[in-house]
Amino acid sequence: MTVKLYLTITSVLAVLYGLGFVLIPASMVALYGGPMEPHVILNVQYFGSALLALGVISWFAKDFQEWVAVRGVLIGILVSDVVGGLLSIWATITGVLNGFGWSSVIVYVLLLLGALYFLWAGSQKTT
Repeated sequence: MTVKLYLTITSVLAVLYGLGFVLIPASMVALYGGPMEPHVILNVQYFGSALLALGVISWFAKDFQEWVAVRGVLIGILVSDVVGGLLSIWATITGVLNGFGWSSVIVYVLLLLGALYFLWAGSQKTT
């Protein structure tokens, strides 16, 4: 796998989830077992807009030629994956999310491992 393919996968996942959270928030909340309250729906839509931004940034970053720029995007993805993964673990363990929350944990862990790998591989090329 190349960093370009990793960023493409990241962008597609982020855009698909982002569109789901923005366009059909009630269905997405129900999928994860959350309450169907207006403020929850709005917060899910805000989350979706952030995912859309991450997806667009990742999409354009796949064509960056400078390692420093790619590295910056990978670090941003890494931070997002760590925080999102920890929140998903906490929410699933405490029952805020239903068992489907573990699917989010898996996605976050896989994307985190990819970001770590490409950050490590990129640092090996520059030394």
